[in-house]
Amino acid sequence: MNPQIEAQLRRSVNFPSPPGVATHIIELAQDPDIEMGKVAKALSMDSALSAKVLRIANSPLYAQRRKSENLRQALVVLGLNATLTLALSFSLVKSLRSGKSNGLSFPLYWRRALLAATAARALADAMHHSMAEEIFLAALLQDVGMLALDQAVPDLYSRGETLQRNHPALAEHETKQLQIDHAQVGGWLMQGWNLPERLHRAITNSHRLDLEVSADPAHIFDRCVALSGPVADLFLLDRELRQFAETALCAERSLGLDKMAFGQVLGTIGAMIPETEAIFDADILARQHPELILEHARDVLMLRSLHALREINTLRSAPGGGPPRALELEEQTRRDELTGVYNRAHLDAVLAREFDNSTRHKWPLSVAFADLDHFKDFNGNFGQQAGDRVLQATARILRGNTRETDLIGRFGGEEFVVILPATDAETARSICERMVMAFRNTGHVIGSDHAKVTISIGCATHGAQTPFANVDDFVKAAGEALYTAKMRGRNRSVPFDRHISRTAARSG
Repeated sequence: MNPQIEAQLRRSVNFPSPPGVATHIIELAQDPDIEMGKVAKALSMDSALSAKVLRIANSPLYAQRRKSENLRQALVVLGLNATLTLALSFSLVKSLRSGKSNGLSFPLYWRRALLAATAARALADAMHHSMAEEIFLAALLQDVGMLALDQAVPDLYSRGETLQRNHPALAEHETKQLQIDHAQVGGWLMQGWNLPERLHRAITNSHRLDLEVSADPAHIFDRCVALSGPVADLFLLDRELRQFAETALCAERSLGLDKMAFGQVLGTIGAMIPETEAIFDADILARQHPELILEHARDVLMLRSLHALREINTLRSAPGGGPPRALELEEQTRRDELTGVYNRAHLDAVLAREFDNSTRHKWPLSVAFADLDHFKDFNGNFGQQAGDRVLQATARILRGNTRETDLIGRFGGEEFVVILPATDAETARSICERMVMAFRNTGHVIGSDHAKVTISIGCATHGAQTPFANVDDFVKAAGEALYTAKMRGRNRSVPFDRHISRTAARSG
């Protein structure tokens, strides 16, 4: 710590420090022989604090069949250490939010702090870490050095919210001005508050994310905290600034969470936000809607962007930075020569992988089987060359009416498949209808003739409402839906329906 900055911090009139009740909780936590009765008595002295502890004990985070009616029951549910840690979180937030800002945007600061704490808790749960509450507290306090520096160096944050929304740039600005950043100041503060060593270690290192998977609980503790800030920014920042793919890659490299598991963590955070807002009396997301943010996350994560980023990193680290010929050849083997979409072999591999991910992580998955109507007649009337041009146009129409996250392939002949990751039945139905309409509205010029080729689509969704035992049954269901579309007159899309399928089987 820079001695001059330390002196300024110590001289600050509004220097952040734990309030009386928080100090008492810290003392209790350091007593190895602490009794439940003493903790309950200490917390009962602050009625608001007691109410928050009770509320969180009865929240979905600690889903219990029996409701906790009093502090003693809440202590049994939460455990002594978790209760003390959560009580300390509530008490410190209440105290530190009452300060006066010199340049820092307090609303923005607290939104990020509470989002980061929520994110850290979700990451800790995903990693099955036994100290989830302490990870929550460390993430909540990781930027507390900003509060101290705002008091000690009043003009430090005079550049306003723009800098505050760019956390790496903000830390760089602090280092340039003071030769120290707020993470180091925060770690120093935690030592002064007599908090456990693991807390001030995690806070000091909160800007250093080690990108190597480790099973050591201490390493996981630090990485959950360090990753929580970038994850919070995914919810906090404007759409064009969110770095879902990059953050997901960091989660994979630092914690071993694949993109599906990371997507599930984001969903958990979204579900936790209302409870966190209620407990801390805060409007965390302001005008933003978590469901829209999560929809954006699913779109980005399902782009197979992690695979793309790995390739980019490989290219960057390769001598000369040129694309390896092997990657080009590998990509060529996945493509259908005529249409440029993926071929049958690659489709089968991707569909098997996506089905497994969907089943394990409980994300919906839809698949659409599409078949050009009366295409053999078209080939007979206009010739194979014209047919090939229509097949190429089909690939373009499918690309133009699906999302970047969807994968299109040629199953064989005039049959195409569209894999729709993280897509429920209603969304899949809408996309299929859009594809059918696009074919109805597209004409083909064949010499002096004009022709239209319509399409029939069958779609199946693997999810909570219609689970399939295996990928073969899933594919078969989409095929049955396509058959139904053909039987109903073609030029339409039909979702799979078990009742219709059974009726057809009996009549057959």
